[in-house]
Amino acid sequence: MLRLLGLSAVALLLTGCFSIPFLSGEIRVTADELTQKMSRRFPIEKNVAGLLEVTLMRATVELNADESRLATSFDVNIKLPLTKKTATGTLKISGRPEYVAESLGLFLRDARVERIRMDNMPDALSGALAKAASSIAKDVLEDKPLYTFKPEDLTKFGLRYQPDRVEVRPDALVLKVK
Repeated sequence: MLRLLGLSAVALLLTGCFSIPFLSGEIRVTADELTQKMSRRFPIEKNVAGLLEVTLMRATVELNADESRLATSFDVNIKLPLTKKTATGTLKISGRPEYVAESLGLFLRDARVERIRMDNMPDALSGALAKAASSIAKDVLEDKPLYTFKPEDLTKFGLRYQPDRVEVRPDALVLKVK
């Protein structure tokens, strides 16, 4: 009888443990890790209607915890094949990070241009060139994941984590899991 009571008590304790979210936690990715991942995809060269050759290079990632956004800055090189002129500058695009379960990836959503600066260009032409560059950057950032988790990142002790939400903190992008 004591043995049966002891086994029942152990069973109740184990059942209680499984209701406690002991697998809760978070997976952290720093801005440096995101920058390293992004640097593998750049430089990217795109031709716009045969009129512009846009190159995006040296991507760096910044985290803005106050606005819960992630920003990516690029060096931009634009060539005008018809006139053989070249323009350089910088472009910064920010967006809201979103986890997509099907691909195990973090994507940038609601992208917006934060800053455009083109060197040695008249404002009218600078705006048009920057618009083309920012359109290409948005396409590149929204179509491909910024970071892809490995399946083993989302499992522990043979159980699979359930991603809950993404948080932007000053020191890291955090995927909250339960």
